[in-house]
Amino acid sequence: MGGQNGPRVESGEGRIKEMTPFPVSEIRSRLADAVELAGGQSAWSRKTGVSRSVVSEVLSHKRDIPESIINALGYIVVPMCVPAKRGMNR
Repeated sequence: MGGQNGPRVESGEGRIKEMTPFPVSEIRSRLADAVELAGGQSAWSRKTGVSRSVVSEVLSHKRDIPESIINALGYIVVPMCVPAKRGMNR
């Protein structure tokens, strides 16, 4: 089900498009960039509806990244299986 470059998903018109997965941890740096572009945490929070305190805690590594922030940045979380190293589950 995955293409050469990553998982494949159906687009709205039935066409298949490639997605490039990346670690959820990378969301923190994307959040920091978005906050800076918006003019600060309060501005980004007003724009997206995500609590400023949650944004602050995520950026300071005091909190895991909630799905609300992932979605506000334009991403979704998709469960996927990746090959494990041999003997990893033993």
